Amino acid sequence: MKKSIQPYMLRLISSDTLRSIKRAYYTCARLFTRDVPKLEVFIKVDDPYSLLLVQALPTLEEKYRVTITARVIINSDPVMFPELAMWNQHSVNDAMHLANVYRLEFPCSATGVTRQAGSVFIASYAIQQKIDEGASWTGIAELLLAYWNGDHINASTSVNEAALEKRFEAHLHQLSSKGHYLPATIFYDGEWYWGVDRLDHLERRLIDEGYANQTNTQIEFNKTYASLLQSLNVSIDTKKCAEPLTLFWSARSPYSYIALLQAVKLTIHYGIPLEIKPVLPMMMRGLYVPPKKAIYIFLDTKREAQKFGIDYGFLADPLGEGVERCYALLAYARANNKYVDYLLSFAKLVNAHGVRADTDSGMRKIVEGAGLSWQEAKLHLTNTDWKEEVSANQADIYQKGSWGVPVFRYKGIQVWGQDRLFVMEDAIRQNLNPHNLNPHKSASRDGALHNTHKAVGNLNGE
Repeated sequence: MKKSIQPYMLRLISSDTLRSIKRAYYTCARLFTRDVPKLEVFIKVDDPYSLLLVQALPTLEEKYRVTITARVIINSDPVMFPELAMWNQHSVNDAMHLANVYRLEFPCSATGVTRQAGSVFIASYAIQQKIDEGASWTGIAELLLAYWNGDHINASTSVNEAALEKRFEAHLHQLSSKGHYLPATIFYDGEWYWGVDRLDHLERRLIDEGYANQTNTQIEFNKTYASLLQSLNVSIDTKKCAEPLTLFWSARSPYSYIALLQAVKLTIHYGIPLEIKPVLPMMMRGLYVPPKKAIYIFLDTKREAQKFGIDYGFLADPLGEGVERCYALLAYARANNKYVDYLLSFAKLVNAHGVRADTDSGMRKIVEGAGLSWQEAKLHLTNTDWKEEVSANQADIYQKGSWGVPVFRYKGIQVWGQDRLFVMEDAIRQNLNPHNLNPHKSASRDGALHNTHKAVGNLNGE
């Protein structure tokens, strides 16, 4: 019964109607008090995404009628980070990509920053003090940059460390009680926006609610996807079209759903092969995903899907038997030259049509939706040969520093996240025509950013 009801509950939770009702409530309350939108920011000094987000705050203040408050945290809930060491290294590499796109400062030396408790605490205190004093976000960003550059940061010697630690813990509790777990997040009237990646959703909301300072305000933080699938407008080296884009994919991962649809479009656009390598969902590998994290990912996937015109939200979670039945038919689909069609059919019907993969009736819809024979396919549902293949794929991404999916790889460059397809597109365009200017690569402010971009490729497995 629970599995039958779940898709309908998830569709309600993620519906535009419910979101509109919630937003209308907050808007009415704000009109009654005559307040402007209040953005609550949570930052962590040794978190690279916090460094980038703070640099973006002056732009928000300039473009929109908002007030911004910030709280510093120093710890994170370890339950939310099953592979913390990998996360720390990944976040540094990933921040370099974002800094390059948005022309934000991120020091090349950041890969050598050590997260020593003493220096983190001193920097956290100094930054919280600046926030309390009402310092500009530009000034606070400079202090954060000083930490990431390894510079000495002065702090008051009279600070009550025990009281300050309690304050930082209270900030972490506020972050958690409001429904999130990551630093570099903005909370605004019931909704969360993580890093510079989700500022486009915040900007769109502020524009829709009438808080832009000027008419015809354009969204600033959309550069990771606004230029996807542009024409090359030049001749390409057809010999290099054989180089595939590889997607490590999970049948349960919401972001993998978007990644699959976008990767298919990208590879068709450039005429290159797509290799899809399935892995087990984290919870089927013994990695715990807390409900708070799962619901944020679900709702975030909904809005990310909407901006690409992808239907999502009427979801029948395939965890367990549904995933196993999906993978049992991989070899059959390949043998009939319907591998990508089969995965697309599975992803669309499970994520957007509430089709249960743990039932024969559901799998029949998926199989026939891919143009395959259900009478033939059902004979392969007990196949277990896929386990060795999936285990090898998991070991592959772990070896190169990723534990979750979707993961993209192209010519030795590996990135994690459906919102990092722009990195792959830049690499594809550069490979097909080395003289082509990549649409997502902004001009560097100085030589440091150029070197940073080179460093990213090396760190990601080249």
